[in-house]
Amino acid sequence: MDLNSFLGIPYKFKGRDRHGIDCLGLVWLYLKEKGVFIPDDDGLPMFEEAQSDYQERVLKALDRVAERAEVPQADDIVVMRLPGGYTHMGVMVDSQNMLHVLLDRPSDLAPLKKYKHRIVAIYRPKRRRGSLLEFILTVYPPEGRQK
Repeated sequence: MDLNSFLGIPYKFKGRDRHGIDCLGLVWLYLKEKGVFIPDDDGLPMFEEAQSDYQERVLKALDRVAERAEVPQADDIVVMRLPGGYTHMGVMVDSQNMLHVLLDRPSDLAPLKKYKHRIVAIYRPKRRRGSLLEFILTVYPPEGRQK
């Protein structure tokens, strides 16, 4: 996978491809191309970038498919709280640098230490590899097989 292909993608609310992407879309696409599946939404409506319940929704969704981590490493998901009530996320490309996209600038790498005081949680996806079907069954287990 070519990391450079993820740099310079413009921000687009609810975007999920290289023509325009939001922060969740960037994390989702990056991990998907590495064979790691996470949900690209929580199934609930999202009407604006700064939605008051979004942080709680993101944390709840990630708790189902990832484990919380203290020390970041490559492929970890970082959830942050930005000024103005924005919930933001990025994905670690190594132990110190995060790939992310902001409203006013295209996707880029940033040292995680720049956002250290804004970190709400760091998540490590539980399934590093596997099929999409395995992922779906993990998130939505058949009745009687709840985790």
